[in-house]
Amino acid sequence: MTSPKHFMDNRPILTNENYVPEEEYAKQRKCRMQDAIDDYLQDERVAPRRIYEEMLSCVDDVIQYHQQCLDRANDLKHLMMGHRLLDDMQELSEKWHYDKIPSRY
Repeated sequence: MTSPKHFMDNRPILTNENYVPEEEYAKQRKCRMQDAIDDYLQDERVAPRRIYEEMLSCVDDVIQYHQQCLDRANDLKHLMMGHRLLDDMQELSEKWHYDKIPSRY
């Protein structure tokens, strides 16, 4: 039986009962990146330019994902601060029938 700190082929064990110490996780992360780089470089059909472009694409995907999250959070904040677009007001008026309020009000 091996302990969680045991390494095979200089690779850390990836599971540790829902907790992995920071140093061990850093080693795991580096191993995963090394595996991906090795996969690309060992495939003779993949040109270095393609590796470069796919790495950039991955970074762009992260940027796009976080930009979308930022945009949604900003939209929510603007709504919470009382900022409404004119189109939103028209849509709300139709939804809540503001024009149907009895004349006594």
